[in-house]
Amino acid sequence: MEILRALWRVFAMMSPWLTVGFLIAGIIAVWIPRTWVNKVMGGSSGWKGIVRAVLVGVPLPICSCGVLPLATGLRKHGAGKGPTAAFLISTPQTGVDSILATYALLGPVFAVARPVAAAITGLAGGGIVALTAGEDATAAEVEDAPGASKGFRAVWFQAYRRLLGSVVKPLAIGLAISALVTVLVPDNFFADFFQGRDWLAMPAMALIGFPMYVCSTASIPIAASLVAKGLSPGAAFVFLMVGPAMNAMSITTVSSLIGKRATIAYVAVIAVGAILFGVAINLIPDPIPSGLVGSCCGHHRLSALQQLTAVFLAVMMVYNLIRPIGMGSKKK
Repeated sequence: MEILRALWRVFAMMSPWLTVGFLIAGIIAVWIPRTWVNKVMGGSSGWKGIVRAVLVGVPLPICSCGVLPLATGLRKHGAGKGPTAAFLISTPQTGVDSILATYALLGPVFAVARPVAAAITGLAGGGIVALTAGEDATAAEVEDAPGASKGFRAVWFQAYRRLLGSVVKPLAIGLAISALVTVLVPDNFFADFFQGRDWLAMPAMALIGFPMYVCSTASIPIAASLVAKGLSPGAAFVFLMVGPAMNAMSITTVSSLIGKRATIAYVAVIAVGAILFGVAINLIPDPIPSGLVGSCCGHHRLSALQQLTAVFLAVMMVYNLIRPIGMGSKKK
């Protein structure tokens, strides 16, 4: 029962972002010409596409769950694997909102380091994925809306039927894994266990962050509380990078977008980049102003918006599982 409650809580926390993310992806699928997507982020643009993906992704206030439908829409709309990976890596790590929140809780060093780390790892990951998997510009799988229609019904169909339906199974698997981790891992276990042992804490924080769902803004008070309990700033920074950039839910979906071999490179870039930046943070004298970090946040009640969007997405996910897009098209 507790696992089910944890699953619902994680899902509800993500749902507003997912709802908006799929909606934006649906708008892109209906309104943005394929040639423009290819020019900005497609395989034909090479490094220009990767750089543009990072420049667009870093300031966007979209977390690791919200970026998935956007990346799915871009990928199916013709974007290459390199730019798609760059966008997936750089976007969830930070955003305008999380930069300001980071400054408030962790100080200016962390506020500057987060977007810099997101940009550098996004560029590196996009380049390596392009070299590893081949820089293809896919044939667009997301069709334009039927006929000349560009209205709400066309956006709805692309967003919550075609795009959500394309990731519904890996999304459900990832949610189940996240719920298990949330229930089985004690809240303060890792901070207490790794206190003062950076050589072990940093790779451990990378491993811990991997299966968890935590968005860039929600990760800030968690990192602050870990530092308050004795975790080094560098190890906390590793968690700040890895937690939002990749999790059990996103990895299963990313693999379906760019392939298994490219996903291994994607994960390695994030993990190694996070540890290197963590080491660099610890080399800076007093990276977090004394007295700034205190104990913070715990479990907050889910808002009405989170509950409502979770119900909406749960219904749409079940509908897409019961009636895949092919079944609906045969009826017409």
